[in-house]
Amino acid sequence: MRYDALRSSLLEARDRRQALLDTWFPAPFPATVMLSLNLPGDEKSGERADRLFSFGENALIEALPVLSACRRSDRLGPFALYRCGVEARQAKLCAIALESGHPAGRLLDLDIYDALGQPVHREALGFPSRSCLLCRQPALACIRAKSHTSEALKARAQMVIDAL
Repeated sequence: MRYDALRSSLLEARDRRQALLDTWFPAPFPATVMLSLNLPGDEKSGERADRLFSFGENALIEALPVLSACRRSDRLGPFALYRCGVEARQAKLCAIALESGHPAGRLLDLDIYDALGQPVHREALGFPSRSCLLCRQPALACIRAKSHTSEALKARAQMVIDAL
């Protein structure tokens, strides 16, 4: 797939996810969790993605009181929305622990929203932004500087998933 077409399809999928998420608010629950994958490259689905998603979903369900779920898959890969029975700040602290407590957690994206749909950010809770998959620098800095090749990032992600 050409770069422009790929970028367009990924942006369209992101917009559709946001539209779905918007229908969940305001919510009768204190927090909503969106679980998705943070995989480098254009391959966002398949056996590895499914294995990683199952790992993330099991860890999330074990860690938080999930009350209901909506699972889907699109061009960005599998994702799910969960209603959660704890306050959004507490859910975000749990999400940060899941994302940083296991090497595969770095490949998960756990976004937390309060009952009105406002996101709870790591930085608002005093946590640094996420680090790069390959080094200790902030991930956004490495992305902007193109510090690592796509191949190196994909290889690292595959290695982490294969170890699950």
